[in-house]
Amino acid sequence: MYMRHFLQLTILIVCGSPAAGIIEVPGDCSTIQEALDSAQSGDTILVAPGTYLENIIWPDVADLALISEQGPNETIIDGDSSGTVITLLSPVVDTSTVISGFTIRNGAAEQGGGIRCSVSSPLITGNIIEDCFALNAGGGLYCTSSRVVIDENTIRYNSAGNPLLHGIKDLTSGGGICITGGGTGMPVVSNNIIHDNFSVDYGGGITCTRNTLIIGNQIIDNQSGWFGGGIYHLNASGTILHENLIAGNTSLWGAGITLQGGLLTITKCDILSNIGDGLHVYYGTLNADSSTFANNTRDGIGCGSAKGPYSRGASVHYCNFTDNDGFGIRSSIDWFSFDATLNWWGDPSGPGGIGPGSGDEVSRFVEYDPWLIQTGITGGSVGDTPENTSCILAENPVRSSTTLIIEGSNHAELVVLDLSGRIVQTLFSGIPGDCQSVNWNVSELASGMYFLCIVEGDELSTRSVTVIR
Repeated sequence: MYMRHFLQLTILIVCGSPAAGIIEVPGDCSTIQEALDSAQSGDTILVAPGTYLENIIWPDVADLALISEQGPNETIIDGDSSGTVITLLSPVVDTSTVISGFTIRNGAAEQGGGIRCSVSSPLITGNIIEDCFALNAGGGLYCTSSRVVIDENTIRYNSAGNPLLHGIKDLTSGGGICITGGGTGMPVVSNNIIHDNFSVDYGGGITCTRNTLIIGNQIIDNQSGWFGGGIYHLNASGTILHENLIAGNTSLWGAGITLQGGLLTITKCDILSNIGDGLHVYYGTLNADSSTFANNTRDGIGCGSAKGPYSRGASVHYCNFTDNDGFGIRSSIDWFSFDATLNWWGDPSGPGGIGPGSGDEVSRFVEYDPWLIQTGITGGSVGDTPENTSCILAENPVRSSTTLIIEGSNHAELVVLDLSGRIVQTLFSGIPGDCQSVNWNVSELASGMYFLCIVEGDELSTRSVTVIR
């Protein structure tokens, strides 16, 4: 997978604009830092296989691409435990800046052992980020006031916090990734494998205190000491989790996910086999739709202290609750509104506990009637996946134009959405038939993350695509 991804990306860049320069490491410059310091906007730094012992400070230059020739298994940037491996501090850096094709390892810093982005918003894609450490936050990556796009990486074996300071050093968080700070726009965490990361206190896999789009990831086997083994969400007002697998994570509370304040929306996620609660609502607002909570060793969803003035409520519909060792849903507060109607509880008779059936149990203070009477997720505000229409994307990322193949026997539309959900291009509308060819020109789009969306009646499907200009 990696080799195909990086050969494709390298070909796209080498065949790009003739005005852009290519600086080869070690051919033209002996170090990556030297190459970056000599680069001009639009240049590509092409790095040969090898191990580079460097702690890189990104220059104040926009539109640079740092690319390996042969992918992360062959090209390693090693921080030698002497600081952050790659630091980006310039506001001119946006998603036209690309870091792709490296193993980034052995970073050690207060914040961001592997990569630290402050007011910088690069596209970080196709890397392995491993064995990095942060004393405070963001073992693998720390991103503050950044609209970073973190796509198709493997983020593993990173850690945040000193276990000897457990309970003493506040907000030790984000073993794999920590996203925080202010600013406009949403950071994107998409299509990554985030596994076996550790945080002493909060967010073994991911901590987000800023609105973030988290889509299409595998967040597995991460661990934190207190809250959020997989994901810890603190006070962000509009984070979205969509089509993620969150499984096998461990924490004292919220082994899969902890919601502590703000608004969290979960759609089409699988929260499975976590060592503790699948999701723990400490306080805040939860909207969950068309997701599965199964085989967690405590509750599917648990609701704890729910601090008075900060607590809002939960709306959970069209979800599956099966074989959780505790309750399907447990709430301990009578004034916390918990609407859990129209869910499947593992049996047509409905939930057990205070419910009348033999399915997963519900506690007091949970509204569960009516429930679904058939196995599986039905309905849901995000719609079902079209069965009659499909789209084949020849390459991802896309730099200038590419060909799409759309097939189907029903009327469908193929549109491009930006991160706000706004339609920016309509590529096809009609009945595709067999092997309908569609040319997608991205020349009018800025670099960044987009979504190809097939709309067929009330059904839709999406997939993320990276545009590099």
